[in-house]
Order: sequence, then C-alpha cells, then structure tokens
Amino acid sequence: MGNEPLPTERDFNPLGDNVDDQHAWKAFGGLTLDQARAKFLENPQYYQEDFMFMGGKAFAYYFPVIEEYLKSAPDGCNDDDSDGDHEAWILSHCIKQHFEGADLPHVRHLIPRVIALADFVQGNIGRFGYYEQERKRVADAWNELIQHVIAIA
Repeated sequence: MGNEPLPTERDFNPLGDNVDDQHAWKAFGGLTLDQARAKFLENPQYYQEDFMFMGGKAFAYYFPVIEEYLKSAPDGCNDDDSDGDHEAWILSHCIKQHFEGADLPHVRHLIPRVIALADFVQGNIGRFGYYEQERKRVADAWNELIQHVIAIA
C-alpha cells in the first residue's frame, strides 16, 4: 500500500451528493494510513460509521485501519470499558456494506483479509464484549459477514 495514491474526494463520494460520504471525506480525506489510524483512535465510536459511507476505493485503502484496530483490542473487556465491543459489531456491518453493488469491484480483493479478520474476531471473542450476549451479537455479525463474502468469492 505504500506507493498507492491517497483516495480522492470522488473515491469517497462516487455520486457526489451523499451527505454521509461527504462526512467520511471530511473525517479521513487526504490522510495517510498512519494519520487515519491516529484519527480513528482518537474517537473510534465517533468515526466508525465513516467506514460504511466512504466509497469502495477509499474503503479498500483504509481497510488496514479497521484490521489493526480490531487486532489491537485488549484481552478481556470490563463493565467500565466505554468501548464495549470495541466497535466490532458495527465495523462488521461497515465492511459488509461494501461487498455489494458498485463497491464490490474495488473491495473483492479484500475477501481473504476479511475472512482472516472475521476468524480473528471470532477466535478472540472475549475481547469484544463484557457480557456473553454482547459477544454473541458480535460473533453472529461476523459470521453473517463471512457467509456474505464467501458467497461472493
């Protein structure tokens, strides 16, 4: 990814008129991966949905931010953990959103990485929710994502 150009505003907002896509551009547009990681870590709960609304090209570029964030989730949540599931549930939905429609050609190459990330989340489910019901909700969402991308592959 080192020599790839940064995603353009059009890569974030392919149709040019989507307010949510414009918000994602304002949040991450023009940022390198390192800058995007740092910004996301400032407030993951606030920035999580921007990954859902950026266009497929931008999403493919910034996907490593999601991978690294989830893989760095600490072992064991506690009831004082403001992140709860570390945004794992919503991020699975953000990823799934890109594996349909016009975004698919831009993200199809990520399928093996998405499956590996889903395996990681499910294999370390204790990191993604304090209560069993939270962990089950996260695991179910990632299982649904795996089924979706496997059907495409």
